[in-house]
Amino acid sequence: MRWIKPTMMTLAILADIHGNSLALEAALTDLDAVGGADYLLVLGDLAVFGPNPNGVLDLLRERTSIFYVRGNTDRYLIEEKYPGTPGDQTWQAQVLASFPWTAIQLGAAGLRFLSSLPSHQILCLDSEHTILAVHASPRSDEENIRPETPDAELTEMLDGFNSFNLLLCGHTHLALDREVVGRRIINVGSVGLPFDGDPRASYALIHLQPNGQYHVEFRRVAYDVEAVITQLTAVAHPTAEVSAYNLRFARPLGQKLVYTEQMRHGQHPKTTPVQGKSV
Repeated sequence: MRWIKPTMMTLAILADIHGNSLALEAALTDLDAVGGADYLLVLGDLAVFGPNPNGVLDLLRERTSIFYVRGNTDRYLIEEKYPGTPGDQTWQAQVLASFPWTAIQLGAAGLRFLSSLPSHQILCLDSEHTILAVHASPRSDEENIRPETPDAELTEMLDGFNSFNLLLCGHTHLALDREVVGRRIINVGSVGLPFDGDPRASYALIHLQPNGQYHVEFRRVAYDVEAVITQLTAVAHPTAEVSAYNLRFARPLGQKLVYTEQMRHGQHPKTTPVQGKSV
């Protein structure tokens, strides 16, 4: 839990960068152009699928006042339970081949950085503003919170987590802004691999307001998608064909679950419920 001095501050929220340093650079340039933010929160999935995972980490390390959350693909890299070599050339096998490739690019230092990231952050900004930041849901780094997720299912995901009035998440690559059982839920979309049909980088600014309220500003930033696709080919990325489709059309190639049971049933960290406290 982090305690931060009370003020009507602005937070910049980024998620699902996926090794796309050009998209991240564009988002950060846009952030600077609109006046920056007091704090930056990065909600995981930093490295896999894009051509420049080290470039992503380098750009983030240049920033100060930054909080991180580890994503499911970051965890898969750390646990090393992905297949060593693809069994065939299907798109699913290409996706899995991105993990050993990315691990090699990151090296020991990059993997150590990912392993240092927490599964969640609780930011107590003042007596009226407490934020729970996760990658996917409070219960799991793989559970989807989508625009169409029923309120009853969403309420069940939040059961036992009583100390926050804003949940920040990513994972689905689809932005949303909802409220359930008195808590605001914001999915900021994806910086590096949007899946909503709009290829521009997606992130959000959260402006704290009086009386426990938040003003949310979703930002979309154009960048050179074709340059990223050229980078994928230049580095002989094993997922180049799949990622090129995803980047151009901002859609997943398929809905079938790709990750193996061994990957998904790793350590699978869960957020520990924390009772609400007054500051």
